[in-house]
Parts: sequence; structure tokens; C-alpha cells
Amino acid sequence: MRSSTHHPSARPGFALGLTLIFTLAIGALATSAIVLSSNATLMAKSVDRQRELKYASEAALEIGKSQLNFDPAALPDSGERQLLSNAVLTGADNRPLPNVKVNVWVGPSGSTTGQFGRFASIVAQAVDNRGTGFVRRLEVTQESFAKFAYWSNSETMNGTTIYFNSGDQLWGPVWSNDIIHIGSGGATFHDDVSTAKTISGLGYGRFIKGYHQNQKPITLPSTAALSKLSAYAALAGYNFTAPTSGNETTTLMRVEFVAADLNGDGDSLQANEGFFRVYQANTGQQAWLRGDWPGTTTASSYLTCGDWHPVTPGGPLKFFPAAVHNTTWFQSLMVAGGMTSTQASAEASATLGTIMAHAGARCFLGGDPHLVAVARTSALYPNAADRQKGGDDTTFTPVDAYGAWKLYSNSPDPSVSAVRADAKYLFPIYRGLNPNAKGVVYVNGTAGVSGVLRGRVTLYAANGDLVLLDDMRYADDPGLGICADILGLISDHDIVVADNALNSPEQVSTSSGSHHGGGSSFWGDFDDTPDFYLHGVLMALSTSFRVQNYDSGPSSALNCQGSVDGRGCLYLTGGIIQQSRGPVGLSSGQGYVKRYSYDRCAALNPPPYFPTTGRFTDNRFMELNPVGFDAAGLFRSLTPGGP
Repeated sequence: MRSSTHHPSARPGFALGLTLIFTLAIGALATSAIVLSSNATLMAKSVDRQRELKYASEAALEIGKSQLNFDPAALPDSGERQLLSNAVLTGADNRPLPNVKVNVWVGPSGSTTGQFGRFASIVAQAVDNRGTGFVRRLEVTQESFAKFAYWSNSETMNGTTIYFNSGDQLWGPVWSNDIIHIGSGGATFHDDVSTAKTISGLGYGRFIKGYHQNQKPITLPSTAALSKLSAYAALAGYNFTAPTSGNETTTLMRVEFVAADLNGDGDSLQANEGFFRVYQANTGQQAWLRGDWPGTTTASSYLTCGDWHPVTPGGPLKFFPAAVHNTTWFQSLMVAGGMTSTQASAEASATLGTIMAHAGARCFLGGDPHLVAVARTSALYPNAADRQKGGDDTTFTPVDAYGAWKLYSNSPDPSVSAVRADAKYLFPIYRGLNPNAKGVVYVNGTAGVSGVLRGRVTLYAANGDLVLLDDMRYADDPGLGICADILGLISDHDIVVADNALNSPEQVSTSSGSHHGGGSSFWGDFDDTPDFYLHGVLMALSTSFRVQNYDSGPSSALNCQGSVDGRGCLYLTGGIIQQSRGPVGLSSGQGYVKRYSYDRCAALNPPPYFPTTGRFTDNRFMELNPVGFDAAGLFRSLTPGGP
């Protein structure tokens, strides 16, 4: 018989092991699920808690900003002030946020001088009952009056209501503390419109960005609030006292902005190329300084108006006031310039009408270098050749028969004296040439203004008017949006466009040379442009931006973009802030036609120390590390000189 050996099967042992593996795997999965579920719950609770803390801190920031806007005294001059301490907030469901308390501090940040605006920081800390914290910082900036294209406290003039009408187009924010009236001719507002009262004639207005009524009033700054400007100007030596403080007819001091090409590149756009100079006329010489058109009938009395002639054959033109045409030395220069003796004699005996009818005939303000032939006296300039000459940009006269330019320094920077004859009389705007310059020029009294500005300046006339004697422009075209130049003009009284021979066309008789005389005559424009150009943000605290004699003079001597009127266009780029609206012309043609545009650079980077409305607006948000948070240390680090 065959025998065999039987081996037991291994299958039952394998199944047991596999079962154990599956059991362990399922247990691990179950444990993982439990752990993950627990973690998810914890994470959800943590996110919810974080959300609550973030909500609480942001709500606390808004409470702090609201308190700043309604209580200006809440912001300290330095350091920090705690507005809320362990406060409980109410949620959107009108129930207190559970287990969350907030602390809020406020204090100044950045430069505290106000030169580049006024900034503050609001810091909110939200803490739960476990000590978990969330800290946020909101930097706010005080809203500048320069942001407004138009601002008024009153919409009436001498009791008469003023209307936006006849298709007026307004660019930039508009504000009034009074009722805004819109006439049936309609008006379009391209930016936000707000009033502390209401808008009358709403249906006649087109509001691109909407409107707001019954807002909290905004008040103009007091003269006391502007008192610091005098001290800032004095630090740089830019504090002046004018001889008069009356209206525009009394002006005996003028500030002329000068953009000088120092490096010879053909423009004046570098930061160090901005200056101003100050001329003060002698007592009784208001007409000379203002460049007024004299009310006389003889050419010999016209000191600031004249024409151009060469003094060498084919040479450059020189300016000669009408008052010197009848001199023998003038005839000699005309012959030297290429005239025959007969022609020179005829030119010397020409009437005012003949002189001013010449191409390019024009008028200048008193003290201008072109007026050298009448400005220099034999006592000051014994050499006849220094007096008996035609004028140009280089014939600068520091002291003349009618006034003098203010001295800046007997040792000006070599970069200036190398290219400018008036270097000693140019006050630099650039801090590299005067480290104490803060962008403020202060005049106590009434002052005239004109020129080309390169830089950032606020000019404040305390106790007087600011009188716009000629065009006031930026070196950089504001339409390009470069924001390199900005001018703030502030007057305790009015800001006035002068009615003088540069800004207004004058009627000249071709027969007798009389002003507004009979016989044949013509209306002449004797400036470099027929229109008036004004770049800047204007603030007239009492009362208006206005035009002198806006309701008199010609009604059809010039035209504004095809529309016949008296004085042409008034091109204003910037903003107007005024106590009450002032007149610039009449619908019958006298005065100017308004052509106003908004300079957004003024809102983004306002003129130095320009007044603010007191309202704070958001600038930027920051999240801070809550670990070891120290409010006092933070605010010390936010201001100059802090650790």
C-alpha cells in the first residue's frame, strides 16, 4: 500500500492576519476622521473668532474716525490719546459681541508741521477673553480745501442770488454752505456736488457723480488758524510788510514768480529753477506798479507802455516806453538801428495812437527790466549809456526812480549769479538753495501777484487783498498732470484780477492819442496774450474772487473761443474757495468769459500748509502684529524723532 503525509492548510492564519490589518486600517481611518472633524471644528471656531476680532477692530477704527471728525480736539498735538478702553461693541444684530473688547488710540503721524498735509493714525485693538488679539491701524489725512474746484459759504452777492446757468460746466468737487441755485439754462457737474442746505432747480442740473444735500457745514479757517504761516515764512526770510492794506487800487508791493533756466537746457523745469522777487513802489506810485493806463492825452506820460525797435541794423528788438520817444537820444538810436533821419524824427514825434498801433506794442508792470529807459535816473546811473537804452529781460534795475526790488542776498548761489543779472534779488523756492524755505511767502498787507511758478508755494496776504496784475502760470502745464508745480493764494480779504493796461483792452485814439477819446480809435490788447491765465488754488476769506470793474469797459473788444466779449477768456486751472461768490463779467459782454478747469494735483498734493476742512478721510490700512503690542511705542515711531 502506498502511504502519504497530510500537511495542514495555511489559509486560516492568513485570513486572521488580513482581518487584523483591515481592522487596524479602518480604526486608523476612523480615528483620522475623528481628528480631522475635531480639527475642522476647531479651525472653524478659530476663523469665526478671527473674523469677529477683525470686525471688532475695523468697527472700532470707524468709531475713532467719526470721533475725530466731530471733535477736532480729540487729536493731540503729539503722542497718543486713548478714545476707547475695554469697550464692548454692538454687532449688526444689535447685540453685544460676546467675549470681545476693544481699545482705540489716536495720534499724529508723519510730519506734524502740516507742510505736506495733516496726517493722523487711529489704532484699534480687539481682544477676546483668552487674550487673543487683532490690531489694525488706519492712517487718515485731513481733507484740504484745495480738493474743491468750487467752494462757497454764501451763494449771494450783495443780496442777489447767483445761479449756475447757461450750460455751465463744472469739473471737480463742488461745495456750498448755502442753497445751490441752478437756472433753467442748465448746468453740468462732473464731480460730486454737496451742500449744507439744498439744491434749488435740481431738474435743471446734470450730476455725473451725484449730489448730497443737508450735509454738515464746513467753515472757512480763521485768521488765527493761519497765524503760523507768518512764522514759517520768516524762517526763510520770506516775510514782508506791504506799504498798504487797502483794496486793489492801493497796491504798492508785488510778488513776481520767476522760472529761470539755470542749466541752459531751454526750459525752467528743474527743481532748483524756481524763484520769486519782490518789488516795492514809492508812495503815490500805484499806477506805475500796477501798469495802469494813464488818463492823459500825451505820449510822454506813458511810462509803462511802448513799442519795439532795433538799435543795430537787423539786430534784436529793444523796448522803448512811449514817454522817451520824443528825446534826441531815442532818435539817435533809431538811426543807428537803420532808420533814416526823417523816419527817426517822425517816430520821435509820433502820437500815442501811432506808437501803440505798432506790431507787438505792449505794457509792463512797474519795475520790469524792459522799462529801463524810464526807470534809471542820472543820480543812480551817471553814465548816459546805462540810461539811454532799450529794454530787454537782462536790463534789470535794482533801484529805480519809482521804487526798488527787495534784496535776497549779496552772495547768491553761483549757479544763479552765473546766468542771472538779478541773482541777488531772486528768492529761491528750492530748499537746496535755502534750507529754511518751507514753501510759504507771507505779506502783511495788499500785494500784487504775477509770473511763472516753478515749485510749490502758498502765498498768504494777511490784512489785505491779493491783486492779480498779470497772468499767473505754472512752468509745467497743469494739463499734463505732472504735479510738479502748485500755488495756493490766500487772502484775508479779496483776490482780484486788476483792471490795468495788461489785463484789459484799452481804447486808443489814432488822431490825438487820447484815452477813450473821440475821433478814430481802436481797442488794443497790450499784453503778450489777449486772455487771462491763472493757475492756482484761490482762497478769499472775506469776501470773493472777483474782477475789478467787471461791469465797465468794452463789451465787444475781444473774443473768447469765438464768443465776442470785453476782455477775452479767463482761463482758471485750479480751484476757488470764497466766502461769497464774486463777479467776473456780465452777460452783456463786459468783463471776462469764464473758462474754469480743475487741477486734480491740488487734491492729491495740495499747496504747502494749505488750510484743511477738519474732516478726515482714509489714506491706508495696515495690520499690526498683536504679540507684544505697545500703543505708546508705536506712536513714538510714527512721528519724526521717534525711535
